[in-house]
Amino acid sequence: MKKSNRNFSGLKKCFPILGRLILINIIMGEKSICQQHLYCRVCGGNGMIEYLDLGLLPLANNLKPTSESAKDADRYPLQVMFCPECGLSQLSVVVDPEEMFSNYAYRSGINQGYINHCWRMAKSLIAKFGLTYDTFHIDIGGNDGTLLKVFKNVLHHKVLNVDPAANLTETAEYSGILCITDFWGDNCLPLIEDKADLITATNIFAHLDHVGAFMRTCKKALSPEGIIVIENPYLIDFIEDMEFDTVYHEHVTYWSIKPMMELCCDNGMKLIDVEKQCIHGGSMRYIISHEESNHIPSQSVAVLSKEERVKGFDKVDRYLNWSRDIKNVIDDFHAKLLELKEQGQSVIAFAASAKGNTLLNSAKIDSNLISCIIDETPDKIGMFYPGTGIPILAIRNIMKILPDYIVILSWNFQKEIIDKIKLLGYKGSFIIPIPAFSVVE
Repeated sequence: MKKSNRNFSGLKKCFPILGRLILINIIMGEKSICQQHLYCRVCGGNGMIEYLDLGLLPLANNLKPTSESAKDADRYPLQVMFCPECGLSQLSVVVDPEEMFSNYAYRSGINQGYINHCWRMAKSLIAKFGLTYDTFHIDIGGNDGTLLKVFKNVLHHKVLNVDPAANLTETAEYSGILCITDFWGDNCLPLIEDKADLITATNIFAHLDHVGAFMRTCKKALSPEGIIVIENPYLIDFIEDMEFDTVYHEHVTYWSIKPMMELCCDNGMKLIDVEKQCIHGGSMRYIISHEESNHIPSQSVAVLSKEERVKGFDKVDRYLNWSRDIKNVIDDFHAKLLELKEQGQSVIAFAASAKGNTLLNSAKIDSNLISCIIDETPDKIGMFYPGTGIPILAIRNIMKILPDYIVILSWNFQKEIIDKIKLLGYKGSFIIPIPAFSVVE
């Protein structure tokens, strides 16, 4: 059934909760793959306050075979809410994970920046926790096995990838990584023979609707002195660096230390360490163990948690003020691209990323302003960006097109991308859209 893209803002303003429920029913018709979620996933509070509304946007990785079908892609509400009780930020609407993750176009192994990060992680965890060759390591949402391959190469230990995307687990298995093709949950436990010494979940925790159930399954699968390592984009960097484009339907939650501590406590776990990471525009590494384990929480947990409070991230005004600034960033991005177009300048983009999809759709950019997007992921080349209808082309096309400007949509890897494009012989300029429109020669 076709979903309507009509504007129901008036209904939302008059009846904030009832209106939004009616809106979702109108959008979805009888096909219930989109559900309202108005209570906090961590503390259960029902006083959630919306602070960012990006309107109706398509699923970020729902690439289409034609420009017309991409422009007509189904759209869903994309709003972020704040919980004044525990500090969690989360989406107001959840799309069925089967729609987003059963066949996934993003491949970890394409990104050299992420591969380098995996090597640094392996060295750090091995040194800090004395991991050895007999360590049993489960990676949840392990994608194509990139992280596990690094750990396996370093320690030659037993590894298991749990990921719902069959196209990715097939790639991982080809590399010698044992896989379970499914969503993480108690249903996986009968397939796992031993307790894990290390469970990692990098850049997937934000995707979870039922975070408590996820943590409880981890607890059951973890050895008594084992550790869970969760890495996620950090809410404070998200706000301070204007990273609104990391909001998309796959990212259901946005985490800081306080709600993570509460989630652990509520599920018989404890947060024993936190480490800031530079990857993905600023991430946090959360290290977790059983409550009754011998691991002692580091001082960094208390120090960084206090820093969040001092900066006002426990108050909704911090987020409401940020949202007003975001509108200016979006408007400015569109205006400057339009100005380049009127000057006769040609513009393409690099990286058909999920964050790029949020940026271009929220700024109402189409192929009139950005003629194509260059990408290196085989599954994406030849497809079209949802909502915008912009074609996705292979990297060899850069030197054929020779654009005046290239917008770096995966700005979190801008150095690696710019260096790579310059090696091709490109002499033009680069546009970095976040935290504000800037040009790099």
